[in-house]
Amino acid sequence: MSSWALSTSKREEFRIILSMEPSATSYPLNLNEGFDQFIFRRNIKERLNKIEKYVMDTEDNVLRPYSNAPSASGQTQYNSKRKLILCKRGVLTDIMGIPYQGKASEYNNATFYVTKYCGVFHMKDADANAMPEFDKKNTYHRKFMQLCFSDDPDSEPTTNIPIDDNNIIFCIIKSLLKEFDLIYSAEVQGIVSDRKIENTHNTEEINDLRFILTKQLQISDKYKGNILSKSKCLRWWLQAYLSKTSDICIGLRDRKGIVRTPVQIKRAEDLVKNWRWKPHVCIRFLYSILKLIEKTMMQVDCPYTVYEFVYDSFAGCFKYKVHAGKSNHSFLSDDYIKKCKKCTSH
Repeated sequence: MSSWALSTSKREEFRIILSMEPSATSYPLNLNEGFDQFIFRRNIKERLNKIEKYVMDTEDNVLRPYSNAPSASGQTQYNSKRKLILCKRGVLTDIMGIPYQGKASEYNNATFYVTKYCGVFHMKDADANAMPEFDKKNTYHRKFMQLCFSDDPDSEPTTNIPIDDNNIIFCIIKSLLKEFDLIYSAEVQGIVSDRKIENTHNTEEINDLRFILTKQLQISDKYKGNILSKSKCLRWWLQAYLSKTSDICIGLRDRKGIVRTPVQIKRAEDLVKNWRWKPHVCIRFLYSILKLIEKTMMQVDCPYTVYEFVYDSFAGCFKYKVHAGKSNHSFLSDDYIKKCKKCTSH
């Protein structure tokens, strides 16, 4: 990744992972604790609010290099040398995992939406509009994070305060893929450090941090297999790869939401060795899809028109349909549309 910028839903410091392995006396970990006080996410339709907020709040005009310019004929043209993609990490993960998905199934289909406006491509996954399920299983991940991390490496985790799923730390990542500039958001779960991080707005310091993902899996009492043999590892690896994350902290829970064995710390690169996945295959596939989107939407420039791209695993190809004009599929906010127009106009 070429550079990082950090933004948070509230001003707060990074959480620090307490240790590479919580003490044995802390087991079992009950992921059900605090469910009655859990604050579920209010924003069901997320759109691209993290990226929009970054574009509107940053002092730098990140859209300026892609600004429109009049041609000799007086028609508006866009910078053809560089193309900008704004999205969430999830949509890139979905696309990059397609070459290794295996057999055709409804589960292996993928859908994402694209709006092109002021020469900038805005991508969104299909899950952003899904209604959340307010049950215990959907709180286990955040509770597991709370049990693993503390605000200071010399302090124990604070586990008796309500978890607010609206307060999520995330980073804005900038990366390059040939002629495409990618700016996307990704959740930050924790870091491994022997000191408290004070300045979370220093890009160089952020780039030097050792990031770690947290994952929890339900397993049976008889489970004795290798965690890295799970098919979910592909998504874990892609998430780590896209967010410059070196380690994954894994907790194994039973059906009752209890983690009875010590967490396991796995290197993200070990997932690649176990499955023989090739990063260049995923990257090359992503590039081919971005080129397909660029070609398909060459004549489009509307803040409301949405192209719905669907990967059909049964047919082994991408299909698309157009939702022209303002509709229920439109996802750019009015404030962002105004800002986008202003940033790309002379």
